[in-house]
Amino acid sequence: MNETTEDPTEEETDGPGFPHTPPLGIKAVHPGDEIPSAPEPPQTIQPEKAKMDWGVAVLVSLAAIVSIIGTFLPWTEARGEFVIREIGWDQPIDALIVLFSGLSAALVAGAILSGIKNRMIAFWLFVAGVIHVVLAIVKIFDVESMESTSGYNYSIGVGLPIIIVGGGVLIIAAFLEWGSRRREQVSS
Repeated sequence: MNETTEDPTEEETDGPGFPHTPPLGIKAVHPGDEIPSAPEPPQTIQPEKAKMDWGVAVLVSLAAIVSIIGTFLPWTEARGEFVIREIGWDQPIDALIVLFSGLSAALVAGAILSGIKNRMIAFWLFVAGVIHVVLAIVKIFDVESMESTSGYNYSIGVGLPIIIVGGGVLIIAAFLEWGSRRREQVSS
């Protein structure tokens, strides 16, 4: 054999296996080798979704609806020659306070339905309920302190007691939500 010509079998065993061996430490696949694949992603444990508390969510929704309806009902009645009824919207600041705190309580009901367990949920339900109850009680004392004028006697309309009921139910729902969260913490 000529020294300038090389034996093809010698080339396969002396040098790299194939002329297309990739750089940077990537292993080339030879015939008969197992084909490498991407590594399996590690199994992540999905956190168990919190159980939806339908009872509290329905209670909160109904309480918010009752309180909001109370803003459209008479808060003050003046009886005399005529009956004059003043609804909550005749006092826009108070009505807006009840409306927005009731709407936010309804949003909290959505958070409860989505399974969110947070200390702020029970806190906000309690705050919204207290806002409704305190505002309605203050208005009741305002109406009771009015003196009869020009033959008109003032009395409480049906809207204020309804707002108190809605606020009281929100307070009860706050304690139920807080209690269900505490039970879940103790059991886990």
